[in-house]
Amino acid sequence: MDNLITYVKFRGDLSFKQQKFNENDAMVLVIVTSIDYEDLDCTGMTIAELSKAYTDLNKKDEQDECLDDKEAILKLAAVSARYKDIPIERYVRDIDQSEEKTFYAMTFTMGRFEKMVVFRGTDGSILSWKENFNTIHTMPTPGQYSALKYLQEDLSKPFVKVSVAGHSKGGNLAVYAAMSLEDKLRKKLKKVYAFDAPGFPEDISEKLGYLAIKDRLEAYVPESCVIGNLMKPPFEKIVVKGIGKGVYQHDMFNWELTATGISMAESTNLFSTELSAKVNNWIEGIPLEDRERVVGELFDVFSKNGITHITDLMHMDLKKIVGIIKCATLLSSENRTLLGIIIKELR
Repeated sequence: MDNLITYVKFRGDLSFKQQKFNENDAMVLVIVTSIDYEDLDCTGMTIAELSKAYTDLNKKDEQDECLDDKEAILKLAAVSARYKDIPIERYVRDIDQSEEKTFYAMTFTMGRFEKMVVFRGTDGSILSWKENFNTIHTMPTPGQYSALKYLQEDLSKPFVKVSVAGHSKGGNLAVYAAMSLEDKLRKKLKKVYAFDAPGFPEDISEKLGYLAIKDRLEAYVPESCVIGNLMKPPFEKIVVKGIGKGVYQHDMFNWELTATGISMAESTNLFSTELSAKVNNWIEGIPLEDRERVVGELFDVFSKNGITHITDLMHMDLKKIVGIIKCATLLSSENRTLLGIIIKELR
């Protein structure tokens, strides 16, 4: 087995009775949720119906070679016996620029009284990476607050059991929402899947809410994990063999899978250990009250130079390089150090 696309191609013919739901399936639903459906009213659609509506809206042919990996997963899921008839019970898309919040959530009906809530995480945009870094100074963030309210609403329905999942920031939202539930709702929580999710700006390892979900939490990180080590989350992590290089393993399409789950690695690698230590040392060296200003200062360097996606750092022209150098001279020494690390590792 190769990556998630291969998994859906070769195991999509099996019903959940033939092969029980596993972490790979959770990743598929996370990917389906990660697509921006904009003005589509997804509520009440099946995955097959959603795929058709999305294709029609975006005028993309089923065989379009320009489909990205996420869209390819949606197309494959839409024609698979395993996923095509899964209903979407509700969908929320809440973007608030003033709060720096991009909150997306989907609830899938997995059985008569069983639901899967998925929170959308980050993508390759610089804004998404900034949202990850925003978690180092604020708790709860606007997104975390929205995630808790969303999960509470689903769990408040009678007889229902709910699992929750997310990648990157979405995984952080899933863990935060799950551990912040009141006891009577938390008892109805079945499982929490966190895929390469950052931690929190304070130690939660001894908090009652976290301890209450610890046995239901499955936290996965790649061998070259960086985001999943931010703020040293206390989760016991399952390490997945990576296919890509360095920080590009944050993308779940660069994770190696088997026919029944992830392909486990023994531990994270030297890249992960060294870069995670550098980033966490940078975080710990900044007083909590200064972190919001420092994060804003760092990411302003990118926005002022027209860098909107991490791939832009790989193809910078002379004008952007000069612009970044000029902006960097105005940064604190700590931010200059981290900026250098980020550019070095992404180029």
